Amino acid sequence: MVDYDLSDNALVGLVTLALEGAQGLRLAQSGARSVGEMISGRRGKPVRVEREGDSLSVDLNVCVDYGHPIPELAKNAQRTVAEALSASTGLKVRSVNLTVVAVEYREGGSAA
Repeated sequence: MVDYDLSDNALVGLVTLALEGAQGLRLAQSGARSVGEMISGRRGKPVRVEREGDSLSVDLNVCVDYGHPIPELAKNAQRTVAEALSASTGLKVRSVNLTVVAVEYREGGSAA
């Protein structure tokens, strides 16, 4: 049996790749700030992955396009990220939590 360890950067990269083709939703840029970040003074990262034993918890800060159903986008993103991490790492994904930090209007209504 081969013993290996995945860095946090590798896990974040897997999450980023999983969401790359998502329509109507994208990871927030590091410059986007939520009210909680402004009050606490902490700068949030768009992806945070916590490992506890052989399971993972993921927190995502996302932007959504105006006019798209947020609950549906969130469910799809959660499923996509959980499946990608499970398939790539063999670890159990306990949770994928999304925080919508912005709703953006895009010309032509397309997600770019």
